[in-house]
Amino acid sequence: MALECRLLCLASVTFARLGLLAVLIVCGAASTASAQIDSRFAGGVEFTVAATGRASSEDYAHSGVLIEPLWRFGTTEPGWGFHWGLNWYAVDVDRPIGGSVAELGEIHIRPIMAGYGYTWNVRRNAITAALLGGFSFNSMSLAQGAADAYRTRIGVQATDADASNTFVLRPEVAIWHDLNRSFGLNVNVGYMLARPDVTVMTSTGAETRTARADQFLIKVGLVYSIF
Repeated sequence: MALECRLLCLASVTFARLGLLAVLIVCGAASTASAQIDSRFAGGVEFTVAATGRASSEDYAHSGVLIEPLWRFGTTEPGWGFHWGLNWYAVDVDRPIGGSVAELGEIHIRPIMAGYGYTWNVRRNAITAALLGGFSFNSMSLAQGAADAYRTRIGVQATDADASNTFVLRPEVAIWHDLNRSFGLNVNVGYMLARPDVTVMTSTGAETRTARADQFLIKVGLVYSIF
């Protein structure tokens, strides 16, 4: 467990350094082209690197690299403003069963969030710091390996699993960098706090534990101005 925690911490530090490097590159880029000042809608793709932590006596989740669509409406205005987000994702959850850890299943986290933040415009960069909060509608499917582990290790039959809905919170820092009139680069660093209760129904009753489905997120995306 100690080695696993050290590896997780090392990965989180590495992701943080990569995010910081991306921010420095964006902020230090020379202004040699026009910005996306005429763009009303831009679409593209973003890559998300997600790392999750572990809490003792709790279920814990792990994730990886995701590829998702990305869009931008108009340009980013400076000052205080309203922000919203969905950030739907799925994570695999592990649980100690009979003295050793087994894959329990997959939780689908579907938050609807809103919040407030401040934006600074620096040359071709729009830098936003925001705090989002909301409510997540969650569901879960039980892995076949978990049912087998319950049966062979502790002699009970696991029939189903469910994840409770929960409040979520995500502080984040985002940067939009206008590469030219057609392309925009986005870098987003945030931390999602999500702690649903996971209940496993067995032949002897229900077993509930809190799943630490927090995620440290780094997103890097590129959009093209469609019109």
